[in-house]
Amino acid sequence: MTLPPLPSRYERWVGQLSAPAWRERKQAVTALRELVELDVDDLDALERLAERLLDGLVSDDALNGRASCHEVLVAIGKAALPGLLRRIEQPGTGQRLLVDLLGEIGDRSQSARLVRIVTNPQEDTNLRGSAAVALGKLGGSDAAAALASLLHDPIPMLRMHALEALRAGGLPLEPEVARPLLADPYTRKAAAAVLGNTDRIEAARLLVPLLGDDRAGVRAAAAVSLARLDGRLAHPSSLAPLLRDCDADTREKLRALLDHSSVDVQAAAMLLAGLAEDAEILPRLLERMDEPALGEQVLATVAALGQAAAGVALQIARDVPEMQRQHLLRVLGVLPTPVDPRLLEVLTEGLQQAAHDEERAVAAAESLERVGTQSTLPELFRAMSHPGRGGEAAAAAVVAILRRAAVPEALDAVLGVSWPHEGPLAANLCRVFGELGSVRHASHLVTLLGSVDTSVRVAAATALGQLPGEHEGASALAFALADEEPQVRAAACRSLGQLHAPSSVHSLLTATEDRSAIVRATAVQALVAMNDPAALPRLRAIIAEDPVPSVVVQAIAGLGAGDLDQDLTMLMSLCTSEDWEVVKAAARALRSFSEHRATAALLGLLSHPRWDVRWAAAEVLALRDDETALQPLRQALPAERDRVVRKVIRDAIEHLESIR
Repeated sequence: MTLPPLPSRYERWVGQLSAPAWRERKQAVTALRELVELDVDDLDALERLAERLLDGLVSDDALNGRASCHEVLVAIGKAALPGLLRRIEQPGTGQRLLVDLLGEIGDRSQSARLVRIVTNPQEDTNLRGSAAVALGKLGGSDAAAALASLLHDPIPMLRMHALEALRAGGLPLEPEVARPLLADPYTRKAAAAVLGNTDRIEAARLLVPLLGDDRAGVRAAAAVSLARLDGRLAHPSSLAPLLRDCDADTREKLRALLDHSSVDVQAAAMLLAGLAEDAEILPRLLERMDEPALGEQVLATVAALGQAAAGVALQIARDVPEMQRQHLLRVLGVLPTPVDPRLLEVLTEGLQQAAHDEERAVAAAESLERVGTQSTLPELFRAMSHPGRGGEAAAAAVVAILRRAAVPEALDAVLGVSWPHEGPLAANLCRVFGELGSVRHASHLVTLLGSVDTSVRVAAATALGQLPGEHEGASALAFALADEEPQVRAAACRSLGQLHAPSSVHSLLTATEDRSAIVRATAVQALVAMNDPAALPRLRAIIAEDPVPSVVVQAIAGLGAGDLDQDLTMLMSLCTSEDWEVVKAAARALRSFSEHRATAALLGLLSHPRWDVRWAAAEVLALRDDETALQPLRQALPAERDRVVRKVIRDAIEHLESIR
């Protein structure tokens, strides 16, 4: 079969796929995969490339390049199928490699070809094994039936290939079929791994005894399968009675899986220990909390153990190694409430470490946020005086406890009649009463707007914006716009925007002329959130006059809320700005304008040199439902070289085609 020559952009790299040096081959693979992704719509070029690579895949002259060709062919995907299927039907060398590739890029419509190979005893054994693995990847009822028949083949290797294919394809293995395979030491581990694909409790009855098998590999496979099976069973915790009946030796072997090299096996062992109510595993769980991939599973296991874990925690609380004490504090937070007062005491002791161990104090506070009671408020109050995350976490815990207790005045007895006016405690108190929306403390928060501590003034201004309804905070925040510190003025602007008080519009308009850009931007953002038409003239002036793009970007968002012709004209002119953030903001604001002029402006941005501008324009075009953009989008797609933008353009095309 004679094909036209490859485009030069491919030819340069194809020759390097069989280079002697691994680095050169890898570089060629990476380059070709990038080109394939860019040329996804050029099927003719991709098919020509696939034919060349298929030749390389089965060639005896370039053994080094086979794996490289395979990798690029997988990236080409469906475009490589015609040549691949033609070669599979023609006996010759490299059939196993072609079958392996079909398993990667084919679909269930090609299953019949593979079934013929798998079920033909005259075929080469290795080829039948490769076809079995490929069938598992394609899946489907035909594949499952063919692989099930292969489980009875007299050749042990083919039975193993069939089991591996069933496992990889997520295809079920009936417990009745699995029983003799589990009895055979050669196939036991593989059969155990496949049983997790079923949703029948009978499979669990076969797997649970394997947790006590003499071979660690079998135990690991059984544990992972049981964990998968647990997620498939119709009734949660159906495995629990079977696991609770395990003898002491099996329980110890299950605990030993926490030392397995596979994270999946460790996670499965934790899950099963929780279902088995094996609370004695708690010390070993603490040892695994440092593993990022296992931390959440540890907490889930402790939560499943419930009160049993609480009993063990009490026994070991004073003897836990120093390096694991933080982990103990974290797991106490997932225990069922009410938590034993002695364990709450362990948590409050952890709070006291904030001065020299912030992480431990944060762990204690976060657990108290979930399980703390009013009795822990005094210690949390003291912890709120610590700077940084420790004090903030304590404040969050206080908020959660007061909400659970539904007695917001419970903290008043601890606080007393005199609020602190500076320092972390004062700032964190502002956070507490702001989060609670405690209007009765508005006067205290207003007073703290005059604190000598800038952080306290910021916290007070922020908290006042969280108080619902009308209160004295709105007028106080307007005065705070004259504060000497820009962060206080910015916080006041944000809060005025949250309160939506009509009387604050004039103050915010004045703040748009502040000497600090962050204050101006925040004031504009607040005005846009309030959506007051009186602010529109000022927003237009800011767009025209303000030298800071971040301020202009906020003002542009305000123009997008209306549909005035003069605003459309301004937004279209902003699409030619030299600042790409301004251009992106203008593109997004054009969404609300139905005129075709807006569509034309957005289409013009598809040729902008910045990829993120093109991305924003395509995204907005998909949201505007203007079908006149469909053909220009189709024309823009072949020229677009950025993969992210190409995807957004394709999504826009699909959306507009769907509404025609």
